[in-house]
Amino acid sequence: VIMFAGGGSEGYFLSPEEWKASVDLLAEDCKGRAPSMAGIFELSATECAKKAAYCASMEIDFVQVQPPHYMVPTDDEVVFHYQIINEAADVGIVLYNAPWAMPRPGYEFTPPVLEQLIQLENVEGLKWSSWDMRNYVACARLFADEINFINNQPHFVLSLPIKLGFTGFLNAHGNCAPRLALHIWELWKNKQYDAYDEFILKMYVDPGLRVHMPEEFQWRGMGEGPLARLGLEAMGCKMGPPFPAQQPLSAAFIKNFMEGYEKSGIAEWVDWQE
Repeated sequence: VIMFAGGGSEGYFLSPEEWKASVDLLAEDCKGRAPSMAGIFELSATECAKKAAYCASMEIDFVQVQPPHYMVPTDDEVVFHYQIINEAADVGIVLYNAPWAMPRPGYEFTPPVLEQLIQLENVEGLKWSSWDMRNYVACARLFADEINFINNQPHFVLSLPIKLGFTGFLNAHGNCAPRLALHIWELWKNKQYDAYDEFILKMYVDPGLRVHMPEEFQWRGMGEGPLARLGLEAMGCKMGPPFPAQQPLSAAFIKNFMEGYEKSGIAEWVDWQE
């Protein structure tokens, strides 16, 4: 699936005009070639429903929708939120568990809530990582046969998601290194657990452990976009500045980040050319 307007690609910050223009481009580029998905981040279920309906009108295949996140919602509010979207548009819905994107303690899908949500006709998947490993495993064990579980990060708990029956993973590096994403997928699909773990540790975990990390390297900020763009910059894809009022990353952070990418060997997989 080709996705746009996720958290890393600034789905939170796009204006309505920018979001709509991106949906139009996504629909044009993917039609007949690849499944498509658009991120929707709205507090209002009414606005979510409008955007989902627009995606359906443009023949987008899926929408990724996070629960409302200004304050921590109740379970009933979350279920009602998705019910409204489900009734408003005939488009596949991918639930998104992102407890870090709202006030602490954050909101997590739990088995009683997922049991209700998977009954909705259009709910197709769950983009899944969690602060609570017991909940992470329990939800997968109960519902991985019912909907598509998508691992949110390639290095999160290594090969455990494959063993739990997850059907896929997120990989933004495919923008510049499609062979890398494909290699990870082949290891995943063929259940080569040891080879998968060894490769993910080498590419995504070990480099950061070997880099000198001053205080400035402890990234904090509003939204994941600046960090996601820096990763693509490190792979040779020139990206734009942060969306206001996101702060630029420090020179020390960038230096250490680039050093980590160099040590990972990820450049050998890059197919991007200016």
